[in-house]
Amino acid sequence: MTSFEHYFDALKKALGKNDLYEIWPDFNPLYDEHEYAWLTIRGLGEALLLNCGQCDGPSDLRHVQCKGCVEKRETLAKDAFNKTTGQSRVKWSTIVLCRIHQR
Repeated sequence: MTSFEHYFDALKKALGKNDLYEIWPDFNPLYDEHEYAWLTIRGLGEALLLNCGQCDGPSDLRHVQCKGCVEKRETLAKDAFNKTTGQSRVKWSTIVLCRIHQR
């Protein structure tokens, strides 16, 4: 269990509501679904990088909203990859969820 998972587990116990949520509380997604890039990472092969932007979600595929987001954006990226390169992309070897910040 990560430190955040421990935190949210303790929060449920403190509130006396163990059935409040499974692992992570619900959240409001806030990201641009077209902010992604594919790149080659040595040792990992072709990777898909998804910018989660200002989304306050856990970046955890066990959360139904994160999983749905990744599946949708993976499809968009595959279509763009196929159109741009003329090659068929069936699966990415690695998918990276991140938040890119600017100053």
